[in-house]
Amino acid sequence: MKCSRNTIYLALRKEKQGDLTDNPHLPKAPHPKATSQDVIDLIVKRRKETGFGKRRLRWYIVIRDNLLIPESTIGKILRAKKLVRKKKRVRREYSRIKYQWDRILPFEQLEMDTKEIADKKTLPREVYEHVLNSSFIPKWQWTIIDPVTRIRFLAWSYSRDWACGQVFAKMVIWWLRMFGFQQKITVWSDGGTEFNAAQLGAFERTCQNFWKPLGVERKIIRKGHPEDNPFVERSHQTDDYEFYIPYLLKIKSEIQFIKAGQWWQKVYNIVRPHMKLQDLTPYQKLKSLGYETPQEFCLFPTLILDRLADLSEIFHYPKSVQEHLDYDPIF
Repeated sequence: MKCSRNTIYLALRKEKQGDLTDNPHLPKAPHPKATSQDVIDLIVKRRKETGFGKRRLRWYIVIRDNLLIPESTIGKILRAKKLVRKKKRVRREYSRIKYQWDRILPFEQLEMDTKEIADKKTLPREVYEHVLNSSFIPKWQWTIIDPVTRIRFLAWSYSRDWACGQVFAKMVIWWLRMFGFQQKITVWSDGGTEFNAAQLGAFERTCQNFWKPLGVERKIIRKGHPEDNPFVERSHQTDDYEFYIPYLLKIKSEIQFIKAGQWWQKVYNIVRPHMKLQDLTPYQKLKSLGYETPQEFCLFPTLILDRLADLSEIFHYPKSVQEHLDYDPIF
């Protein structure tokens, strides 16, 4: 039967007891290096609060609870508690945008996009219903990100149209010029109506009359290929899991939302480390490249764009102001 004599003696003892079922093989005493239940409960609690994965959850617990837990331990506990998110299907083909990382300077290439906050596929049911039933939470988020440093500029709106798009674009470009970034800028986006890019003729006129005076070259990614704008698309997932899901239910007014949005932009640009930046924050990355830009640069005002869409300073300013603010090719 190819078994040891100990197995036979064990079977004979079980026969005398009248029960031949296998006994549990678990140790009678807990392992001396086993993770305590308090630590397990803490990991589960922080996971539900933030939605972080094992790597980001590790440094979050270090900062929040002054407790260093191995990344592998956190991963095993998340799997045991069935708190691991299902992986989303992603496109495996490579993007056509090829940044020349050895030549590109910060804010030479920007990615721009809009995001609907009420994302039914991502937000928990109670958060999703809170967004739909709240008149004080804007419907759309506007994002511009720099792929080199990952510094982002955010704004929100209740409508998604070209009027809000003009306000957001001009405010960001003027913000960059004010802090000394005078080079020509290339902005990538999809062909949405909010960027006046759905029709070729209208887009060409927009490039000539709106973008060119600002010193901006406009480029459109392929239709149906969001992976061509990888950095801004990935940042939207971060917004969901680290801002909207943990904090939207606590927001009870538009003022609270604006303050929370300003706080989140500050955290993303100044406080939150990025693994792809060797655990530097976006602002630290900018400083490491030799720039002396002040920290206030990362605190772009989080605007409700609908409130600014009729300002004469943005759409109908005098010629002298236009000459002062527009891009000068000499630089």
